[in-house]
Amino acid sequence: MSPHSSDNNVSVLLKEYSVHGKISTDLYDVQSGPVPNASSLKPNEVLVHVRYVSVDPYLRMRLSGVDGPYSQSFKVGHPISSHGVGEVIASTSSDYKEGDRVTGGAFPWSKYATFDVTPEVAKASGFSKLEGVLAKAPLEWHIGVLGMPSFTAWYGLNVIAQPKKGETIVVSAAAGAVGQAVVQLAKSLGLYVVAAAGSDEKVAYLKDELKADAVFNYKKVDSYSATLKGLCPRGIDIYFDNVGGEFLDAVLEHVNKNARIAACGAISQYQKEKGETYGIKNVMSVVGNEVRWEGFIIMYHYKSHYEAFVKDITERVKNGTFNYKLHVSEGIETAPQAMVDMMSGKNFGKTCVKV
Repeated sequence: MSPHSSDNNVSVLLKEYSVHGKISTDLYDVQSGPVPNASSLKPNEVLVHVRYVSVDPYLRMRLSGVDGPYSQSFKVGHPISSHGVGEVIASTSSDYKEGDRVTGGAFPWSKYATFDVTPEVAKASGFSKLEGVLAKAPLEWHIGVLGMPSFTAWYGLNVIAQPKKGETIVVSAAAGAVGQAVVQLAKSLGLYVVAAAGSDEKVAYLKDELKADAVFNYKKVDSYSATLKGLCPRGIDIYFDNVGGEFLDAVLEHVNKNARIAACGAISQYQKEKGETYGIKNVMSVVGNEVRWEGFIIMYHYKSHYEAFVKDITERVKNGTFNYKLHVSEGIETAPQAMVDMMSGKNFGKTCVKV
């Protein structure tokens, strides 16, 4: 399990902030250095060989230098971090041994990383040992099938939206990390699924493989509102919002009484220049139709719902009713480009890096 003597520890660091607008790979600094020495571990530390790291839209806000409501900005000169999974190669903790599979929400974008595993520190970062069925699952499952975006989809649909059979749901960014899971779960619950994606290839995937009832390429329609009106003849009962902006505004024109909106993200707005963010105009539709518009941060719901999610999804995978598409970039040095591509919609599925 120990790193090869000639191996280097490649890491991706933040070089500078980008407050507004589109990001580029110029924000990052890829550095190579020595692998941390197992003999230099302090008490209650583990050395981990990082295997996969997740690349997610929320990371864009952490590149701005402005702390948000639920996440702090990365520090210039320090590694980017995100959800990850890896294997312990050295430990000074009685709770971890060589070969243990581990996961957490703050894995540095590095080939190797040292973690403080004292209980209070590990809990704060979500660092934990994978046990039972989780330890036996393929490592990439913890980024994909059992990962944060899949759990986000499950929680947002089941707990926030509370769907009823026969209702109409609209899913934006439907071929992305969260959307693809929402589409499949919604279909299994008997909903009429209308999905929006940004390429003809993604449209075909949603229609032919995930069996969405109606799909459209949002980049090729003249009017979001007119398109939604035509595809949702009975109105919209649920909107799973991954994009915000003009698309959300169009949905609000067609919501039914007591509709629900699961506000997951607003990727269409994350790279806008200052003053260019879209202001929602149809807010009174929320009032008049008594719409429940609820945002959520999935990290706060692991303790209460993750176990039920794992049980449900693993059963679906076993019986062949749930698939999850990963967009895998090879090598930690490719992470900056993977992030840039994801933010511009070039990914197809959940973006991650195989370290």
